[in-house]
Amino acid sequence: MIFEILMFRMVDVLLISPPFRGLKREPLGLYYLSGVLKVGGVSSSVIDFNVQPFSLTDFRGYAKRANPRIVGVTSYTFNFSAAVRILEEVKRCLPKSTTVLGGVHASALPNEVLRNTKALDYVVIGEGECAFLELCRRILNGEGAEGVGGIAYREEDKTLINPPSHQLVDLDGLPLPDRRMLPIERYPVASVQTSRGCPYSCIFCNINQFYGRRIRLRDPRGVVDECSILVNKYKKDNIFFFGDAFTISSDWVERFCDEIIRRGLKFTWGCETRVDNVSYPLLKRMRMAGCREIQYGIDYGDEGVLKLLGKDVSIEEIDDAVRWAKRAGLFVGAFFIFNVPGEDEETMERTFNLIQRVPVDAVEVNLLTPYPGTPLWHRPGEFGMRIINFDFDYYTTKRYVMENLNFPKNRFVPAFKRLLRRLNLVPIPGYQPEIYDFLKRPPRIEVWRRRGLGDFFSSLFRASGGGPSSTHL
Repeated sequence: MIFEILMFRMVDVLLISPPFRGLKREPLGLYYLSGVLKVGGVSSSVIDFNVQPFSLTDFRGYAKRANPRIVGVTSYTFNFSAAVRILEEVKRCLPKSTTVLGGVHASALPNEVLRNTKALDYVVIGEGECAFLELCRRILNGEGAEGVGGIAYREEDKTLINPPSHQLVDLDGLPLPDRRMLPIERYPVASVQTSRGCPYSCIFCNINQFYGRRIRLRDPRGVVDECSILVNKYKKDNIFFFGDAFTISSDWVERFCDEIIRRGLKFTWGCETRVDNVSYPLLKRMRMAGCREIQYGIDYGDEGVLKLLGKDVSIEEIDDAVRWAKRAGLFVGAFFIFNVPGEDEETMERTFNLIQRVPVDAVEVNLLTPYPGTPLWHRPGEFGMRIINFDFDYYTTKRYVMENLNFPKNRFVPAFKRLLRRLNLVPIPGYQPEIYDFLKRPPRIEVWRRRGLGDFFSSLFRASGGGPSSTHL
């Protein structure tokens, strides 16, 4: 603790990942931003509320002592309200600071976010490394954001949106994530990004609006370099790869696997991909290189519905992909979506039969959610849907926020409840998956940890300076 206090330092930029419910994942976007800022001569630190729970008092103390000129926050749609509460507290603690919001939600709704969030000064739209670095340099030099690509801001009563920033074509030019910024031991699985961009057109996904349709792959040797650091330096032997379609290039995957095998690097890993981007030889090669889990976005068991969802895959391709993965010795997870265009009792039954037939090891059931930036958000009526709830706290994929005009709530709800009972998704006695409460209001995300007696004495000890876990912050 004393060592951590001595390591405390003031920074130019404080980067924050708000809390959310679900698996704790490293905030790779903030890692990359921090690395780019460092190369650009701008000091920064990172907070992840998911592994560094702050009481309100501790956060205020830390923010005042760090005294950043700029505070950048990222958020998804489902934890946007938590991000707003953090921004509001930042402005109370540091009224002279400049606040910036990035991520998929703000990128899709920059006008609305700026108009409704008085504690926010700027929005970074889309891929943010270049735009955010330039914005920080301008602010630190006392300049404005005029001409900075990919930035939105208020000017008097108007919202101004600058033309888009140039995308990073060469992802290998980015600094490797600096895991010293956060306590990596608190994340159950290490995360590595392999690509950006997605050429597909699923109506419920906004990733190609954020990263673009052009797929950009990292050099497989650079990805293995990052894995080697995780394994040898941080002792992480389980890694999950994030890419919008991990196996979209079989040549890339083969070179990646060959590099792991050539180096003799021992770790287990998993990925998610599409069923139409795999083959048995490729999956077998992945297994030889340490892959133990693959997750497929199967989504539905009726080809007509899949087409309406923008998924141009066949039931045969689903069968083959799962069968090949099991034959290769992989654990197979599958995602399914209900309350979708073209759905009725018959298509639900076909999907249930598919889930029972294909030998998947784990199933996650979701409800269609109209994330901002997607075709489903902009044109729900075109797909026979209507949005009935605009409260983003409900946008967890586990809540009923859309109605199918041809399969309305009074028919869908009893049919879906019967489906959940038949799927028997409850894995252990006394545990009920969130999807079982799909009609209820989700619990409010708690931003601030309640202080106990230990926190009281700890705050007395910190009164002379320093901050909580300052080695990492």
